[in-house]
Amino acid sequence: MKKKILTLMLAACMVTALTACGSSKEEGQSQDTTEVSGNGIISTKDYDPDDYVKLGDYEGITVNTDVYTYTDADVDAQFDKEINYYVEYMDAYDYTATDKQTVETGDTVNIDYTGTKDGVAFDGGTAQGAHLKIGSGRFIDGFEDGLIGHAVGETVNLDLTFPENYSNADLAGAAVVFEVKINSIDEGKLPEINDALIASLNLGYDTVDACRQNVEDYLKNACDEKNSDAKKSAVWNAVYATCEVSDAPQELVDDIKTRIAANAQYYADYYKVDLATFITNYMGLTEEEYEKQTAESAAESAKEKLAIAAIAKKAGISLSDDDVKAAAETEYSDYGYDSADALLSAIGQGAYYDYVLSDKVNEYLIDQVTIVENDPISITETDSAAADTAEEDVEEELQEEESVSGEDAAVTDIAGTEIEAETEE
Repeated sequence: MKKKILTLMLAACMVTALTACGSSKEEGQSQDTTEVSGNGIISTKDYDPDDYVKLGDYEGITVNTDVYTYTDADVDAQFDKEINYYVEYMDAYDYTATDKQTVETGDTVNIDYTGTKDGVAFDGGTAQGAHLKIGSGRFIDGFEDGLIGHAVGETVNLDLTFPENYSNADLAGAAVVFEVKINSIDEGKLPEINDALIASLNLGYDTVDACRQNVEDYLKNACDEKNSDAKKSAVWNAVYATCEVSDAPQELVDDIKTRIAANAQYYADYYKVDLATFITNYMGLTEEEYEKQTAESAAESAKEKLAIAAIAKKAGISLSDDDVKAAAETEYSDYGYDSADALLSAIGQGAYYDYVLSDKVNEYLIDQVTIVENDPISITETDSAAADTAEEDVEEELQEEESVSGEDAAVTDIAGTEIEAETEE
């Protein structure tokens, strides 16, 4: 995922150009690169920034920045939340049957089911004694709702259709039938959290202490990243506000627009939908709104790039081709590329030049201003991504690896999802 975030950052290159990439490459993601041929060549080094930018008096200004932290109580709460989620995900509750007879939303049912396509059972569509919480959304549309109102002991036939963009091509858009027997409506209780439970969840840890330490390490790293990003963003916003920038050259704006469009197409392909569907359903925009926002973003991004270049010129910060190549040599593997040349080919030499320049300018600017830290903020209270790390991991597994339910998907890391103020998706 880090590679995709980098591509987006270099395409739009707005304030994010002066904030760290701030994410880790996710395990299991494809290592294929997305090359935007013929773009990312134009950069600010092709222009004299003084023709477009009048720098303000930013040296010594006071910049307030947020500070994120965590406590032992935050670690405990996050640990408990994630263990609860993984216990549910791995169906590790201690279950007992209740006397309830009719299925309602919120109930946990014990079921046997068999899914067939054209009368033939398909892989991943059969289970015995499975537990499913009605309303959880873990099964395809219509499955859970189709059990509501039915009684324990009943066998229900559900005529359903898999989504058109389902990850399994053999089932995508397919009409199927599920035969479901409702065995009981159960109550699940969290088992004692001990070393045996942790080991049974296949999280990669054998003890409670090791698992809890992973959560604490994750929150610490998240705070470090977020504090760094918050500082860089606050400094850049304050400095940029002192600058006067005229309209950027149209060819620079157009180059950025092209890369934004290519990035949107990348995501559409990733989710197996056409661009119009991605814009409407995933971005929540009409095509007209998308075009307008893309044009505005590209124009503002180009102006910010020029402001960065102007500051670099004033500060005597310069980059040679060797400097750019050296930076790529240190980063390409972090972003999932096979070589520095592959990274530069995918991103574009010019766009990567601007990215490296922005990093150097950012480092310079932090030393030119007076930074005042705001009162500490708990990262778990303010960042919904932090509160839902386990859920996001599991939901992605459900979308990409399973046929019907999440019961066989691999879960390897209790705290493996990014914590960011602004997420990519």
